[in-house]
Amino acid sequence: MNSSLLIDINNAAISMALIAPRSIVCLMILPGFGLSVLQGAARYLAAMAIVLPAALPTFHYVQAAPPDFIVAAVLAFKEAMVGLLLGVMLSVPFWVVQSVASIFDSQRAAVQVQANNASVDRDASALGGMLLQATMIVMMQAGLFVALARILIESYGLWPAFSFTPPFEPGHVTVLIKRFGEFFWHVIVYGAPVMIPLIFIEFAFAMVGVFASNLQVSSMSAPIKSLVGMFVLLAFWPTFSHYIAGDFSRLLDIVAELLQVSPR
Repeated sequence: MNSSLLIDINNAAISMALIAPRSIVCLMILPGFGLSVLQGAARYLAAMAIVLPAALPTFHYVQAAPPDFIVAAVLAFKEAMVGLLLGVMLSVPFWVVQSVASIFDSQRAAVQVQANNASVDRDASALGGMLLQATMIVMMQAGLFVALARILIESYGLWPAFSFTPPFEPGHVTVLIKRFGEFFWHVIVYGAPVMIPLIFIEFAFAMVGVFASNLQVSSMSAPIKSLVGMFVLLAFWPTFSHYIAGDFSRLLDIVAELLQVSPR
């Protein structure tokens, strides 16, 4: 076999090793692509298929200046950290849904979901697992998982795999802080329509318990809060799913927003 061909194959393997950690770590964090859902070669093949457009510029970099083992290891670690950041930011809508449902389940004294459900977290509540799966279906129908592949590809244009230093300016840091702060805002906005009726029911039973101390107020309020909460959640679901999909699509525009605040 020609020696130049062997060198090209080696450079291509190094290029894939440099760009793959970002997408692999990002998919491991995202619900629906985690360790319990995509296992073995399927997860790695999906991650490599997403980042193929970024392989060519990285291949040219490896051809021009082949990195040694230490440099390649540092670049791979940097890519894993970038994938961790992207995975956390893109998982915010899913975690908001799961947090709201977990708070709701804690109010109505529901039992935890069984650990044999591989599509949800082990510590997820029963309603949290159901809403998480429903949210993933909404994302698929809206075509936002295709946009997820787009943002991963665009992230390589913003911060290439062969670049050590981030291209961040003070405006970039402000954008990232705002995105993380929106997580808590979404928990309040999405959870308020469901939680406010439960709080009023709890307050009403607490007032009853003041005058009838022999009543088991907590046991009596749990089924009523379950019925009222489920009714409110079903009525609120069309609006809830609409805004969840909108917030996720807005998160997918983070690369374009970072490019807008970049210095010209």
